[in-house]
Amino acid sequence: MKSMPGSVVFPLLVLAIAAHLLFWRWKLRAPCRQDELIEAVTADGWRLRLGRRRPRGAPRRTPVLLVHGVAMNRQALDFGVERHSLAAALSQAGLDCFALDLRGHGGSRRPPPGYDHPWTLDDYLALDVPAALDAVAAATGQRQVLWVGHSQGALLGLVAAQKYPDRIAGVVALAPPIRLPWAPVAHRFLPQLGRWRLFRPLAELVAPVAGWWQPRRAGLSIQLANMERPIYRRLLMNAIEELPPGVVDHFIAMAREGRLGSRDGREDWRAGLAACRQPALFVAAPEDGLAPPAAVEEGCARWGGEKSLLLAPPGVGHGDLVLGRRAPGELFPAVRDWLVARSPPR
Repeated sequence: MKSMPGSVVFPLLVLAIAAHLLFWRWKLRAPCRQDELIEAVTADGWRLRLGRRRPRGAPRRTPVLLVHGVAMNRQALDFGVERHSLAAALSQAGLDCFALDLRGHGGSRRPPPGYDHPWTLDDYLALDVPAALDAVAAATGQRQVLWVGHSQGALLGLVAAQKYPDRIAGVVALAPPIRLPWAPVAHRFLPQLGRWRLFRPLAELVAPVAGWWQPRRAGLSIQLANMERPIYRRLLMNAIEELPPGVVDHFIAMAREGRLGSRDGREDWRAGLAACRQPALFVAAPEDGLAPPAAVEEGCARWGGEKSLLLAPPGVGHGDLVLGRRAPGELFPAVRDWLVARSPPR
């Protein structure tokens, strides 16, 4: 029996993969359930999306800005499955919530015409953050926000409190990477995934079978035992984005040099924590391989304002801190109560 020539096999394989993705994207679809979409335009032309959850019940005055981590979108904090949406839980307490898609993520994927700059954390802070703050202010009439960030989003919030102290009323830092682990193998591999734009397609390909097993190194970012399988599959299909090459290079440079600061080395963000005077809640996960509890505790100790530290229960890791099976009953109420206490009735 003759085998099919490669000129036939390859197109069939491509069609099979495309059909697989289309079916499972439909099957595992979990769209955000925001009340409205707000647009923020940056100084360099990006159009950023913010999903707004209006207050339910007695409204509070200070709006909440929620910011996701690396290679994720706003579904990390406003998930399409309502019970696992932190933004939905906060809106039920009367908080006006805005979940941001940073440039290149979620609803903010399309770059301005001719844009080819590999952006870094500095671009988020200098361009995306002011645009988002101004958009929230225009929508609510409130100049200040309470910032809730996870991972990279937590780090951005801590630095934004240094750079824009009159705009940030307080910060909830969920697993902020205050000290970055140096992992030569991963740091050689991750930039290639970003440049080849393979991270999101790989997540979508494995989503249908995810939840039964994961590579050992994946435990650095998510504890499988703390994830409900239907949520994990929808997380991979809906919330994962590409690794931005410039951001990855920025993180790797900081890990290699043992510092935390701007790409050019002129700003020391870790030292700047002491100058902050806003209240802050630091949250650490015991099994977190990307932002270990000791690093989060160091950030809390360095913080110059009112501060408190919350340690998640045993078995909780980095990503499942906000999307794991225990988050709705343990993390969400703690964050809600902290925010409500710092946002007066409207």
